[in-house]
Amino acid sequence: MIFVYLILLAISVFFYIMYTGNFSYYLMVFMTVLPILLFILDFYISRKLKVCFTQIAQKANEKTPVRLEVVASNPTIFPIANLEIVLEYHSAVDKGKSIAKINTPVMPKESHSMMLNVASLHLGSVEFRIKKCRIFDFLRLFKFKLRGKNYKQGLKESTIFVFPQYSRLDNNISDYSYFGIDSDEFFPDKKGDDPSQIFDIHEYIEGDKPNRIHWKLSAKQDTVMVKDYSMPMSFALDIFINLNTDSSKKYDAIIESALSVSMLLTERGISHCISWFDKQTNTLQSFNIKDEQDHIDCAENLIKTKTYSSVESPIYPFTAENEQINFAHLIVVSQQLQDNDIDQITSSGFASRYLFIFAVKDLQPQQPEISENVCIVRVQKDHIAQALSDIEF
Repeated sequence: MIFVYLILLAISVFFYIMYTGNFSYYLMVFMTVLPILLFILDFYISRKLKVCFTQIAQKANEKTPVRLEVVASNPTIFPIANLEIVLEYHSAVDKGKSIAKINTPVMPKESHSMMLNVASLHLGSVEFRIKKCRIFDFLRLFKFKLRGKNYKQGLKESTIFVFPQYSRLDNNISDYSYFGIDSDEFFPDKKGDDPSQIFDIHEYIEGDKPNRIHWKLSAKQDTVMVKDYSMPMSFALDIFINLNTDSSKKYDAIIESALSVSMLLTERGISHCISWFDKQTNTLQSFNIKDEQDHIDCAENLIKTKTYSSVESPIYPFTAENEQINFAHLIVVSQQLQDNDIDQITSSGFASRYLFIFAVKDLQPQQPEISENVCIVRVQKDHIAQALSDIEF
């Protein structure tokens, strides 16, 4: 565009030489001072323009487009010929960052809204950041970068959390209600043998135990009343999710497998636990799942947790913090583990049964490896239900 301006300037000078009169003079003067005017105008606008996201976070289902909104506010009376917004984004798993550019004019005294339809191919969080903004005049003679505070005052970053579309499972499930793990929470619809919590009171029927008679209430009601005790939620089944992976495809299979199994257990009324190691806080995160709301809360925290890549044993964080815990069934969802890691878990005494769900790239069908109390099954994204169809949880 500088070349175009020079041509226009040369034409105005030639016009002034060839023709006399005020118009040719003023035209030449205008073309001469135009760069100065544009410089001052662009500098002024660059100090006033504001650019930001409208939402700090959004949730979306896998492969469902999300509308990411960026707003540019021009409080001046001058139009902006071209605003360039450079967005930087990256997922929770992929290394490196990608760049996207938006170019748009902005009218005076207006807030211009720009919508980006974002459809992530992978699960987890996708973080967007306004890396830089520049304005250009209509001749593109000058460009001015917006100062950081012009977009830091608003929302400079926005995150999309992508959740899986669960695989529909219909597996057999063992009842772990009587496993015997102490708990302060009780089933609302199951009676048991824990005398610390009364489940119900009813009139005596043949077969009721005499030691459960409620003597005070019986005296008031003038009939024998018997107490039913509550059943503690044992949370005897634990799903450990290994986030030590640098593969997006494996991560997708890991997350979808774990949450699909958890949803099946939730729908069947089986209380369970989901845990994973958070590298950022260096802590083992653990959630007790009793109902669908617990499952949703856990899934949101899981999706927000970043993956990591480490040469350390991927199951060390779990084994280090669970030395005193015993489960009826331990399900480990991970990328392929080394044989010594599998042996360390299965010989630890953490559980009575072990199920390893390994996310792999090989699409060849593989039969589950089943021994007396250990089962190993390999899954691929989009084939999870098929791979787990014969497994009993």
